[in-house]
Amino acid sequence: MTAIETPAGGSILGTRVQRLEDPEFLTRGATYTEDLTDERLAGALRLTLVRSPIAHARIGAVDLSAARRAPGFVAAFTVADLTGVPEQKPMVSGYPAQMNQPLLARGTVRYVGEPVVAVLTDDRYAGEDVAELVEVDYEPLPPVISPVEALAGETLLFPDVGSNICHRKDAQPAETDIFADCEVVVSREIVNQRVAVAPLEVRAAAAVWGSAGGDPADEDRLTIWVPNQGAQGTQSRLAAMLGLPKQQIRVITPAVGGAFGGKFGADTEHALVGWLARALNRPVTWVETRSENMVGMTHGRGQLQTITIGGDRSGRVRAYRLQVLQDAGAYPKFGALLPTLTLLMAPAVYDIERLETSYVSVVT
Repeated sequence: MTAIETPAGGSILGTRVQRLEDPEFLTRGATYTEDLTDERLAGALRLTLVRSPIAHARIGAVDLSAARRAPGFVAAFTVADLTGVPEQKPMVSGYPAQMNQPLLARGTVRYVGEPVVAVLTDDRYAGEDVAELVEVDYEPLPPVISPVEALAGETLLFPDVGSNICHRKDAQPAETDIFADCEVVVSREIVNQRVAVAPLEVRAAAAVWGSAGGDPADEDRLTIWVPNQGAQGTQSRLAAMLGLPKQQIRVITPAVGGAFGGKFGADTEHALVGWLARALNRPVTWVETRSENMVGMTHGRGQLQTITIGGDRSGRVRAYRLQVLQDAGAYPKFGALLPTLTLLMAPAVYDIERLETSYVSVVT
């Protein structure tokens, strides 16, 4: 929160802004999800996820026998055990419904790090030991490494869709070639490399169903702590994934711990924590490791941009075409829409007479 000395006119332009958050976050330290001491979370179980070590494979048998005998084991779930979870809807209405990500992998894994089995234990360290005892049979399939491969469509991540394209915007047809009167035309392919957010605090969640020592109004409500950049968006996304009305979900945001755009809304892991808390009638917490964060959290950019510029020999740019091939990752989320922002900024501050833009987003 920031205190602002607002002048009589009502504008904050040019006024002194006094920062209030520094003592808490820089001196005393922030409260991250791992450090929560709320009494509603007393006796919480710890979620550990068994993640796929293979980029693309069919899931065969899952053997939990050794894990069930391990110290600290409480429960384990595959996607078949997640009763009452609705069929997932597209994050954006224009995405193919077949490309929705389930809370746990169903039949096929499509990226290294995709959650396959949820393991519940009494503490974090037992969870890591138990997860190593879960045996999953995988039948490897050809991986789709680059967006160029994905666009070619020789291997389809979602065969029912018929292509790897998850979203696109075609250029508006021009009456004439926009470069027709240009003296010079230059075209280049530029890679805008994929990047990882790497926040100070990795993704996390803690959840409890019912009041559990808190507000009686929460008796039939999920209370979930999620470090995020927008509690309302997180609430809406969780409601959609869990099939609950928004008013039945209370979102509490601890210190975000860094985000850089990667902690908008909610991920499938957050919804899974909420479902488990309700199914087991016990509080559940989850904090991923740094390695998990690097493979499981939303990445950014990942664009192959084909740029064509035409103009006069004097240096005057008259026409500009931008075509973007977007790597959306294995399941289309906000990343598939990133080209819309790229296209909005295409001309920047320059006076260019003719501009043509388009994009294709593909899963990899």
